Amino acid sequence: IVSFGLKKGLFLDDDSFNKVLKHNNSNRITSYAFYLISNKMYSKKSLSDKLLSRGFDKPDIEKVITRFVELNYINDEVFARNLVEYLQSRGKGPFYIKNELKQHDIDNETISKVMESDEENEPYMQIINIMKKKFSKFDGKDKNEVRKVAMFFQRRGFASEDIAKAFRNFEDD
Repeated sequence: IVSFGLKKGLFLDDDSFNKVLKHNNSNRITSYAFYLISNKMYSKKSLSDKLLSRGFDKPDIEKVITRFVELNYINDEVFARNLVEYLQSRGKGPFYIKNELKQHDIDNETISKVMESDEENEPYMQIINIMKKKFSKFDGKDKNEVRKVAMFFQRRGFASEDIAKAFRNFEDD
């Protein structure tokens, strides 16, 4: 109202009316985007998808997201790091995590940067830690049991080499 000098009974031509509507729509998108990011972290793609599902226009969404990136309100690298930590804590493997990151449209350079693993988060160490908790009675003598446990870890996104290495190290312990 203030920025356009609107008053009761003021007549607006079509051009002025469209400017007011566009400004109002931009404010609605920005407000809703602030609401979303205040509750949860979003990548650029996931925020864009959420706003698109609300029926906002793509060009307006791109402007808001560009502005949010400039202000560092959304940061794909920070989002990716948090997602990697969360998924690792849930016992997910590298293949599963990379797939999740790609679904959020995280670029390959960022994925490789955040997937650099330290000694504790090496995939085979993760497998050993999960085995100690979930399969404490695993002895590796029954072939059906070995196959079932290996399939469990493959479904969680771990590589066969890491599973085999973890089985060898687990048996040594």
